[in-house]
Amino acid sequence: MANRLLDYNTNLITTLIAIPISIAVALILVKVDTVYAITAAIGLGVLVLTFINTDFAIYALIFSMLLSPEFGSRTTHGEGVTIRIDDVLLVIILFTWLAKTALYKDLGLFRKSPLNKPIAYYTFICFFATGAGMLFHNVKPLNGLFFVLKYIEYFLVYFLVVNQVRSKKQFDNFVIALLVTFVIVVIVAMLQIPSGKRLTAPFEGDAGEPNTLGGYLIFIIAINLSLVLQPGIIPQPKYRRLLLWITAISIFPFFLTNSRGSWAAAIPVVIAYIFLSNRRWIIVGFLAFFLLMAPIILPDTVIDRFRYTFQKQTGYAATLQENIGGVTLDTSASERVRSWRDAWQGVKKSPLFGYGITGWRFLDAQYMRVLIETGFFGLGLFLYLLYSVLNETWKVFKNAKIPFFKYFAQGFFVATIAMMTHSIGANTFIILRIMEPFWLVCGLVISIPYIEKIETEKLAELQDEVAKIKLGTI
Repeated sequence: MANRLLDYNTNLITTLIAIPISIAVALILVKVDTVYAITAAIGLGVLVLTFINTDFAIYALIFSMLLSPEFGSRTTHGEGVTIRIDDVLLVIILFTWLAKTALYKDLGLFRKSPLNKPIAYYTFICFFATGAGMLFHNVKPLNGLFFVLKYIEYFLVYFLVVNQVRSKKQFDNFVIALLVTFVIVVIVAMLQIPSGKRLTAPFEGDAGEPNTLGGYLIFIIAINLSLVLQPGIIPQPKYRRLLLWITAISIFPFFLTNSRGSWAAAIPVVIAYIFLSNRRWIIVGFLAFFLLMAPIILPDTVIDRFRYTFQKQTGYAATLQENIGGVTLDTSASERVRSWRDAWQGVKKSPLFGYGITGWRFLDAQYMRVLIETGFFGLGLFLYLLYSVLNETWKVFKNAKIPFFKYFAQGFFVATIAMMTHSIGANTFIILRIMEPFWLVCGLVISIPYIEKIETEKLAELQDEVAKIKLGTI
């Protein structure tokens, strides 16, 4: 009864608000450019639909994370600003959610979760270090504020999901939407193969970043493997086989990204399932087959990319190569090593709180970037956040009673380790097309104990009603 009353009040308020707004917007739109008019109309539609049903907001985010275009530009040195459709969508969705929680106090803004404190601590140190960086003129205020808000944006995706997901049906539908998006991304990537270029995510243009696509693919692959390796997790065998084939096919665009950081992230995924899965022989057999057939089935570009990493150059290029432990690195990897070495010298000058977000020149390595921008305090809190994610996910895996929940959590645990490996040579935990799916899935996993509690209570109520019917008391 309370839910029906809440829905009735929501629809009534939405209607009363929407009518005058629609009239005002209509009068304005007839006088502006068509593109802006369409954008405004879509934004208004999202606002109204989100107010009526927050599930719609999450579906919109899931599909827009990888399938929305990007505006603006950034240089290879990390300068400039880019805006994506999902950035705008998220702002609209969060504004609507705040309005809804203001009207209905019982909804709550941030549901209590085990990650609230680690997220709050890390967010505080980012603000503090960046504020200090602005005072010492290391950080341009607009750039620093923009990037800190981007970090918060990822965490808000997590809170939105944790606050909204209350049933297994919701959980299952969001996972299906996530997998449908994955299929679309794989298809778009496969269509790029004839071009002969490195594969990138959809709508990234000519200057796309293959490392982003590689990171996203191995993240979803790691989750999928947990679901397909365990019999009975997906009840219908045809759907399990379909997911298995899609995952197997996705391996080809994954390798064709030619992203060595993404390939490295696949190593802990393979090792983890050899230890965790009861069907480890499938992983071992596939790995043996792949290593034997790799020279035959993989394009020359992939083989050459791997060999180039440790190939000694001649002439001037040889002077740009670094030798680490007797291993000679290619010029690209060597440049990354030199940038880390320079950053370490900078850390010595500001070890506690760093230079602030964007206070140091571009650095393509997550851990070193966190260290140089937020100091040892920031790095410690960042590692504490990652530890908390792994620790809480493992608890969910061990304690979950519903098999699908259990192995979805296992998949996310392995995927998190993969992302931590990926971030050694990339800014993985600030890449939007990886982090929005990451924190959305994290929100789903952390919601599992709460969902199971609700489902158990529903089952107990149903059993009680059945017992009363049998006794003739109803």
